Amino acid sequence: MTLRIIGALVAVAILLPTGAPLAEAATYATPHEDWIQSARYSNEGGDEDFRSNYRERYSSTVTKAIRKLDDDEVEHFPIPVLFVTYKSIYSDFGDPRDGGAREHEGQDILAPRNSFIVSPTDAVVTKVGKATSAGTYVYTANPGGETFRYMHLDHVATGIKAGKVLKPGDLIGYVGNTGNAAGGPTHLHFEVRDGREATDPYPRMTGTFTQEELINSLMGIVAALKKELD
Repeated sequence: MTLRIIGALVAVAILLPTGAPLAEAATYATPHEDWIQSARYSNEGGDEDFRSNYRERYSSTVTKAIRKLDDDEVEHFPIPVLFVTYKSIYSDFGDPRDGGAREHEGQDILAPRNSFIVSPTDAVVTKVGKATSAGTYVYTANPGGETFRYMHLDHVATGIKAGKVLKPGDLIGYVGNTGNAAGGPTHLHFEVRDGREATDPYPRMTGTFTQEELINSLMGIVAALKKELD
């Protein structure tokens, strides 16, 4: 807990005085090409836990919050893991999994364990839990009727539960390798869905948050973590 607060404070301290461009922020060191090759024969990223019941029944409170979201999809949005740059991500949507038995239905974003996962858009949390394949996960309703799915989290941020309203940059959880990603590199499996259909997130992730947005996000994370200790 304390280490996470210190980490966030250090990040703010580094960015504020230097004005360092986000493109130079730290990224995951493991070669992504190696991960792509190994993932072809793994069952990572499968979501069979929820294929039969993708339509969720929400409480009236959650439904009201969802109805306040914009009717139009967000065409472009930032990478949902802070400090990961666009040049370190390689599109793997549609790549073979289980030796070609199925296709990958999301975007894997490699990052160090406990990296901050944040909402890239306005959103409402609809489901939080743990499952055999997805590991620790969070689902959100997003503008335009889309659903964003965040899987293999190490753990979920305090206060993240169904009905929680999120703004861009709000903390969702921390990168891990739970579920069927256990034993592999820590990463976020990120999905964008329109009903049952999975769509490719990669072309829509235009880059990182602006420096101002990043600082605001980190300050919010620090405040939330401090509250946990009170």
